[in-house]
Amino acid sequence: MFEWFVHYALGNIPAWTWPALAAAGLTIFFMAGILSHLPQFKPWALFIKPVSLIACLFGVFMYGGQGVVAVYQADVKDAEHRAELADEKAKAANQALAASVANNAHLINGRAYGVKQIIIKDKDKINADCAKINHDAWEDYNRAIMNSGSKVTVTGAPK
Repeated sequence: MFEWFVHYALGNIPAWTWPALAAAGLTIFFMAGILSHLPQFKPWALFIKPVSLIACLFGVFMYGGQGVVAVYQADVKDAEHRAELADEKAKAANQALAASVANNAHLINGRAYGVKQIIIKDKDKINADCAKINHDAWEDYNRAIMNSGSKVTVTGAPK
């Protein structure tokens, strides 16, 4: 709640207000000191001096807080700028990736088709003995994982 109050309510007050309040409080404090020597103003001066001192300290405190808010707002603007730059770079990288995938789609599909044809060809060897894994099954598995070029042409005949 306090952060909201400082950020929105006090953040909209101009920065010059706080040093002006501190200067006014200090000026009134010294004027009350002068007026305290006059008997008819002495009771008022005893009341005005602590109030003006509190106003002066409050102005100094809030001016420091205004500086912190200014630093915070500058950091937020900088972070937003960096986020925009990163977003632009990410969009450019995504467009380049989409173009690369579109250009290489025939290679990806051809390799997947070749690996599928090899697995279909070696299906009987793979399923022959469940206790021992066939060497061809390992090669087919590794080829499928690495997405390497297949040994099968588009017609399905081995090279």
